[in-house]
Amino acid sequence: MKIDIISDVVCPWCYIGKKNLEAAMAQRPDIDFEVQWFPYQLHPEAPLEGYDYIETIEGKYGKARIQTMFAQITQVGNAAGIRMNLEGIERGANTMKAHRLLGLALREGGTALQNNLSEVLFEAYFSNNLDIGDAEVLSTVAASIGMGKAEVMTYLNGDEGTDDVEKLITFARQQGVSSVPSFSLGGQFILNGGQATAVFLDTIDRLARKMDEVSSTS
Repeated sequence: MKIDIISDVVCPWCYIGKKNLEAAMAQRPDIDFEVQWFPYQLHPEAPLEGYDYIETIEGKYGKARIQTMFAQITQVGNAAGIRMNLEGIERGANTMKAHRLLGLALREGGTALQNNLSEVLFEAYFSNNLDIGDAEVLSTVAASIGMGKAEVMTYLNGDEGTDDVEKLITFARQQGVSSVPSFSLGGQFILNGGQATAVFLDTIDRLARKMDEVSSTS
């Protein structure tokens, strides 16, 4: 069962949705899943060197609202098994380099390597509060899952893959995607937001039944 996810690596609900999806997938071990990640930028205007995270979002939403949002996200994240530390994020990131790296992982190791990279990128940002807009940080994170650190650094210091990321983001917006995460299951069911495990499980089961019906009549 192919699952496509449009996501940004600085989106906490994308991380939560990922974990809840994986919890649902684990309950259906008889189904062969393939997960592929596609890029989206929530803050394409972010400077490449990053920005002061807390100051920026408090200026946009207000301190009281941010505290409430952080508390809610942290609670839901913890329930999904995430060690969420939003208050510890110092540098907000421009995610173009991270998306280029995810594209490189797909080319080098397929969806399995790309999915592993997505996990360590989310963890680096939301749990360990690393600056995932920085090429040195990204190359170290990539090396932790077996990618070549020097090769990744060279790749990120160039502009290869940038056009591919921009085209995929443009295509997503043309298809009506205006927020993330967005999950496409089997090209037939679309789920938006950090859905609960039960929602993913129900959708997986519905798609599996539909696929069985098609195969039995063909």
